[in-house]
Amino acid sequence: MRRHVYVTRLFLLSLAATLSPSASSACGYHDDVTMARGLLNWVYPDALHVLGSISAAIAAHRLPPPAPAARAPDLFGAKYGKTVRSLERLGRGLGATSGGMRGPPVAVVLIEPMLWARFEPGGAGRTRVHVTGPEPDDLVLVSGESVIGEIASGRLTIGKAHEIGLIRLYGSAAQQAQFLLAYEQVGRQPLPVTAGKAASSKSPAFAAPATTTAKASSPPQLNDFR
Repeated sequence: MRRHVYVTRLFLLSLAATLSPSASSACGYHDDVTMARGLLNWVYPDALHVLGSISAAIAAHRLPPPAPAARAPDLFGAKYGKTVRSLERLGRGLGATSGGMRGPPVAVVLIEPMLWARFEPGGAGRTRVHVTGPEPDDLVLVSGESVIGEIASGRLTIGKAHEIGLIRLYGSAAQQAQFLLAYEQVGRQPLPVTAGKAASSKSPAFAAPATTTAKASSPPQLNDFR
């Protein structure tokens, strides 16, 4: 019964993503995402708390404030392209800095545009951006554009972001522990811009889908990032 409820919720979340005018525009860079956020918070309870943590971090000058044009329509795809590059850097970082440990497949969703991405661990790893939802048994990571950008730039670690509520994880306790053990130090230095290349000190964000019981780890209060 519990599994049936979860599958039904996941189906509705995927349906909301695919009912937009086109597959390429099914995110907040092109459309309103209010319904998608509501469904996300239903499937993954308290996922929207990430927005409050981001606002608090910005107010405390622990995250950069949004650019003046951040709320304007992304007519030429500049914001989308920047976010995709950050997600790709995150994917390369996860593949390169696991210390030999293999984390679970990760579906990431960026809460502001509701943009999903997916990282598959392995030798070279694989990152897919703008997927419609999670694969079965994925660990789901909910975060924001600026958070992923700071991680990609080497100014914030995944472990600290999780600790202060800028990242929420949904999956089994074992999946969450496995992910944090493998990747909590990602972000201590800038992530690769391209495969095999060192990164510069500036760059943006990453995202994707879900897992079993929608249970999140509960993060404490804001502290210094490091």
